Amino acid sequence: MKPEFTVNLVSDENELTIRQGEALELREPVVTHRSGVLASPLLWLLKRITTIEQLKCLVTVDRNKLSIELDVHETDPYAPMITGKLEYHPMFITFGVNSGKYLTNYQMAQLFKMNRTAFENPSVAMQLVSDLQQFRAKVDKEIEKQNDNKGNVRELRAQLVTSNLPQAFNLVMPIFKGTKKEVFEVEVYINPDDFTCTLVSPVVNDLIEGMRDSEIDQVLKGIEEIAPDIVIIEQ
Repeated sequence: MKPEFTVNLVSDENELTIRQGEALELREPVVTHRSGVLASPLLWLLKRITTIEQLKCLVTVDRNKLSIELDVHETDPYAPMITGKLEYHPMFITFGVNSGKYLTNYQMAQLFKMNRTAFENPSVAMQLVSDLQQFRAKVDKEIEKQNDNKGNVRELRAQLVTSNLPQAFNLVMPIFKGTKKEVFEVEVYINPDDFTCTLVSPVVNDLIEGMRDSEIDQVLKGIEEIAPDIVIIEQ
């Protein structure tokens, strides 16, 4: 005997559909969390502004992490969350300016040789390649000639390294993804103990500080213009 049951329709619908067989597996709602370039929260709002309640949204800014985060419904764990990040350009990362990353003089020469387009003056790049390739042999020869056999080799090496450092030169490249190319001065620092090299630039520190704030402020201004009721919190 088949089971009997009664269904009371409480809405205005006058049709009820009953399906036999296995029901679909129940699934949790999908959490939508997207990440992209710094302007991603603004770009999302430009297309979806009519579908959200601004007073339930929240924008969080973390300048140290170079990020802007849009929470479309701050009390709903399943609401979309859009994160925009200001990321360093791959070329800038490759050169490792102010990163503390050291390369051998031969590795640094190869880096310059394969990336001549990043130099304001390509001829400077090739001169640096030549200088760096010959650097260690030149210093070793000078140390051998001037060694007084009284334990002063390290001091002599440091003196020669300092006097033979390539002069400052300019690089041309974007610092952050999606930004224009910048011209900035760098120097090659060489460790006298093992002759490894790194690039240092006080100018880049100033550029990064200024660009970080200007790029973030530009996105926040756009958000305020199209969604003035969304709260913006700086961390």
